Amino acid sequence: MKKNTLAKAAIITVALSFLVNQLFSAFYKPVTTDSAVFYTANNGFKITGVIIRNEILVENNNSGVLHFMIDDGERVAKNGVVANIYGNESASITLSQIESVQKKIDDINDILSYNDLDAANLDLINKRISDNLNSFVLATANGTFSDAQKNSDQLLFSINRRQAAMGETASFSAQLEALNSQLAKLNANLTGVKGQINASQSGYFLSKTDGYETVLKSDNLSRYTPEYLDKISAEKQNGNVIGKIVSDYEWYIAAKVSINESHNFKAGDTLKIYTSVKSSPVLPVTVKQINTSNDSLDAVIIFSCSEMNSELAAMRSGPMTVVSREYSGLKVPKKALRIVDGKKGVYILKGMQAKFVPVNILYSTDSMMVCEKADADGSLRLYDQVIVKGRNLYDGKIIG
Repeated sequence: MKKNTLAKAAIITVALSFLVNQLFSAFYKPVTTDSAVFYTANNGFKITGVIIRNEILVENNNSGVLHFMIDDGERVAKNGVVANIYGNESASITLSQIESVQKKIDDINDILSYNDLDAANLDLINKRISDNLNSFVLATANGTFSDAQKNSDQLLFSINRRQAAMGETASFSAQLEALNSQLAKLNANLTGVKGQINASQSGYFLSKTDGYETVLKSDNLSRYTPEYLDKISAEKQNGNVIGKIVSDYEWYIAAKVSINESHNFKAGDTLKIYTSVKSSPVLPVTVKQINTSNDSLDAVIIFSCSEMNSELAAMRSGPMTVVSREYSGLKVPKKALRIVDGKKGVYILKGMQAKFVPVNILYSTDSMMVCEKADADGSLRLYDQVIVKGRNLYDGKIIG
């Protein structure tokens, strides 16, 4: 009986030892690693940028109904037609119908000219149809009927594109004939133009104004001191203003900063400014000039920029980040840094061994560092497994 008890105890001991060993192997990790990834850091500082640019107000001093010939945010050439003036509302409605019918005709002609049926991606076309349909339903539910009309036109175009991709183009001839007939009737009913409003300069036309067009002008940049920016306010405009044209030439960003921050810059410095503008998240700029306050405690840095689009043209101010220098390299956790024989470096996991590689640190914070990327043997490389946590590391140590 005693022998059986001892045998059972021995078996249980062996089983428990095996279980503990398996659990230890499964959960114990002698080292913790992190992958070295490519990363770009910068030493920028945040500002609130105020936009200064050459803006010309567009006025209408004539009676009649306006019909804009360009879309909001669209570029217009000097002397180009911004709007036509008609005698009544029905003429403007007729013209909008003509533009809509003409677009449908152009879309069908574009579809018929698309002959590479083998390259058509039906899955992509079907996805576009689904997206257009969802957008149309959402715009209708929200009551944004102008967007609903655009979504409807896009949906029709996508459906026609699928027909063409499947070789079903027979119905397009009948559609074209009906649309051309409708276009001819609309043109016949269109009354003559009473007058036109032309652009006095080239640039981007915007139908909305904010009252700062005559306040934030670019003719005298020296006026933009901290005191001036603190007291500016929008000016009331007369009722004849129908929009403005924003110049597409050089424009400016003014930012109020401390006098100490201004000492880091001088006229002629080339920098980058990060914005929240989707179409231009990064703007190349040059320091144009720096204006100090009367008490010399603050300053206004004026950056010049020549990049322009409709989204930037509509912007007046916003949060931005000024970046004087960027650092691109391999990002690794700061706690991976080791000093061996007076050299800074990290240990990487090479197969089953720990290997020390020296690093040249370009930029660092409390939690991470950006190291120079090199392709030479014995240097840190992209996607290397950097040992972040491990005890008694040395070159060649076997990691089990």
